[in-house]
Amino acid sequence: MSGYGSQPIAQYTISRGLFHKAWDITTHGQTIYHVDNSHWTPGKPDLTFHAGANTTGPIAGVSKYRHFSSDTEIGLGDPAQAHAIEWFCLNRDSRMTVRYSFRMRIGSDHQPRTFTWKRTRSLGGSRFSGSLKLVDESDRVLAVLSSGGSFTSTSGQMDIYVQYGERFQLMVLVSGLALREKLARARKAAASAGGGGGGA
Repeated sequence: MSGYGSQPIAQYTISRGLFHKAWDITTHGQTIYHVDNSHWTPGKPDLTFHAGANTTGPIAGVSKYRHFSSDTEIGLGDPAQAHAIEWFCLNRDSRMTVRYSFRMRIGSDHQPRTFTWKRTRSLGGSRFSGSLKLVDESDRVLAVLSSGGSFTSTSGQMDIYVQYGERFQLMVLVSGLALREKLARARKAAASAGGGGGGA
């Protein structure tokens, strides 16, 4: 059974752009997704994944942080094409720890399964708390999002250890990066509030 401990079947490098306005996701030296990071544009997703190296590429996925909620909407596809996009919810499972889950149908049986992102200190090559792991219902590690040392790091790496297809890999990338950015924003907001209301 594949999982953490075997060689990853897919490996992505995640680099943050100038002024933290975007992310680039590369594999084998090629940029496969350019991720637009929007904070203030009404009606626009918080993260938009464009296929290719810039925002001219087709939209492959999006994430939206729900107001007054800890949940996040994840869309695979382009929101402008309602018939072609599939929506998921990344739910917060615990108020005390970082645990966010989504349900998705994979495999030949097409049964919905639950996948959970958790904080990890032992995986991802980092002693810090900025790394995340994705586990299945049996707590098998399916993917690891490594951080350079904190959630505000300018780089990271996603390793995926199971062969569940391209759609699942995209879901792992969108949900993992959406959670990482969500936690980074919360951390900045808390630091700003603790510093007497300084700028974000």
